[in-house]
Amino acid sequence: MTPRGSRISMEEKGQRTARSTDVYISDAGMKEVAVCTGCKALYWNKRWYPDESASAGLSNDMIRSEVLCPACHRMQDNNPAGIVTYSGEYLHDHEREILSTIKNTEERARIKNPLARIMEIKQEGGSMTVSTTDDKLAQKLGRDIYKAYSGSLEYQWSRENRFVRVNWNR
Repeated sequence: MTPRGSRISMEEKGQRTARSTDVYISDAGMKEVAVCTGCKALYWNKRWYPDESASAGLSNDMIRSEVLCPACHRMQDNNPAGIVTYSGEYLHDHEREILSTIKNTEERARIKNPLARIMEIKQEGGSMTVSTTDDKLAQKLGRDIYKAYSGSLEYQWSRENRFVRVNWNR
């Protein structure tokens, strides 16, 4: 069962998609071990690692360059890959629990992917907006709140680039 708004149109079905359309991730990748100047994440063997998990296998002289990781670059440009909007009376009444669920979801996501981060949480009127550096994290934030508190959930994907808008209401 898929939440409302997540249908695939017939013209998209079966078409081959590009491997990655994220402009912040280089097609060629980096050839050497690098450290992010912003968050201290480590790039090694074509993958980003949280600083503490990968540094055990590396010595300081193996790190060849300092770069800005794709997540820090997105944050610097203020260009989110996902925007999640929560709204409704239930949000107002259970704001602390929902915020706790959001923070826990981000923590779990960062273990698998250190580039998946919350950029900003804004509260305006009766809604809360969360901007993320990763489109999959935005989908997960919406899905986890939907599973925990029910309500209605809607996804809106961009065709041109990796961007998703998620709306939850209850």
